[in-house]
Amino acid sequence: MKRFITVLFVVTILLTPLAAMSQSLNVAYIDLQKVMLESDQGKQIRGILTQDAERLKKNLDGKQAELQRLKDAVEKQGATITPEARAEKEKQYQAKLKDYQRLYNDYQTELQQKDMEYTQKVLKEVEDVVRSLGEKEKYALILEKSQAGILYATPAIDITNKVIALFNEMAKKKPIK
Repeated sequence: MKRFITVLFVVTILLTPLAAMSQSLNVAYIDLQKVMLESDQGKQIRGILTQDAERLKKNLDGKQAELQRLKDAVEKQGATITPEARAEKEKQYQAKLKDYQRLYNDYQTELQQKDMEYTQKVLKEVEDVVRSLGEKEKYALILEKSQAGILYATPAIDITNKVIALFNEMAKKKPIK
């Protein structure tokens, strides 16, 4: 019996700090994807990337129309020109097709690189906002909804909208470059 009381006493002493700490543990989560979609800078970035994509698409459409004209010309003149001339036109077409494909891949890479650069910049700024919010409001832990693997969390601890508001406020002071 004495041994039981001693063990109970030791367990109680060991668990008391944990119980006190769990009562003051302040945990929250944010949805970074929502921040990227709904923040002012996120919207601005999407606008910039959309404009770039449209500009590049116009250029590609022009090249594609040129390719189609060349292909049509080869097909129309196919029976009336010499085999050497036909081979030369097909060679020109193939060269332009390769240029088009290379240009398409370059544009895709360029857009992906710009997206990644903007995203990294915004995420760094959001991280600063989250860090200052965490320190100010004394959060013990702030998780990212998708990366942390949160399957369920009460909306009461979702601080995404607060982060968006603070991030928008900070972004007004220094716009994206």
